[in-house]
Amino acid sequence: MWQNSLAVHAHGTTVPPRRYYPLTHPGEETHVLHDLEDLPLDERLAVRAARERLHEEFAGVLGAETVDEVLRASWAHMDEIARVKHHVPLLSERYARGQLWGLARMSGHHEGVPAVLFLDSHDAGRAKMAKALLLDRVGDGVLAFSAGTRPDLEVPDVVQQAMGEVGISLVDSFPKGYTEEMLRAADLVVVFGDAVAVVLPDGVGHESWQVPDPRQASLEQVRAVRDDLAARVAGLADRLGVASRRPAAESTDAERMTTLRS
Repeated sequence: MWQNSLAVHAHGTTVPPRRYYPLTHPGEETHVLHDLEDLPLDERLAVRAARERLHEEFAGVLGAETVDEVLRASWAHMDEIARVKHHVPLLSERYARGQLWGLARMSGHHEGVPAVLFLDSHDAGRAKMAKALLLDRVGDGVLAFSAGTRPDLEVPDVVQQAMGEVGISLVDSFPKGYTEEMLRAADLVVVFGDAVAVVLPDGVGHESWQVPDPRQASLEQVRAVRDDLAARVAGLADRLGVASRRPAAESTDAERMTTLRS
């Protein structure tokens, strides 16, 4: 069985105990999926029905807080990008269900497979990139997730472009908030510098990576962040004892092109 022995490493230090950030912005009620009173009646009914179905489906597997947060993030993202608003309820529930099943697997992951959570402020840059790079490198040799303390609505185009250059698509990725359940499910939590302050559960390994925030950077700067993260991810895979699917130099764009949803 993979053993958790990653308390402190060259790339980072332990994270001091601090308070949790709320999952919503100041002035909003924590964990509310939407201000339902501002939605049309049919959408209000749809989001409530989706919430009830997901709560029932994941009862005893994931907590209500986690289900609500993932559905909230999915709904907000789809509401932002959907051209046909009528499709938002169905797409949101479908996206949320896929993410929740991934998290459920992470919470009860198979023996010998480490679970890694990349935690950033906005889950729209470093965490998303690191998670995608790790999965691209080791495939199902690790369970990986990303989340933010104050998640944005979308992944910036410049981040998507830089990742696309190495054959990794983030088109279907969108930021999500973290929950305490996500922290407990992880064997290792990677946080990014001083951008995140959380209280980590006992027994969870943690690293702090000092990497610039690429969300408003130039393409050249985002490429540098991407390459820095790729090197760190390679080192992380070695420390976890997870074999790479192939050396990066042997990968072609066609072989490596995959959609990594998160």
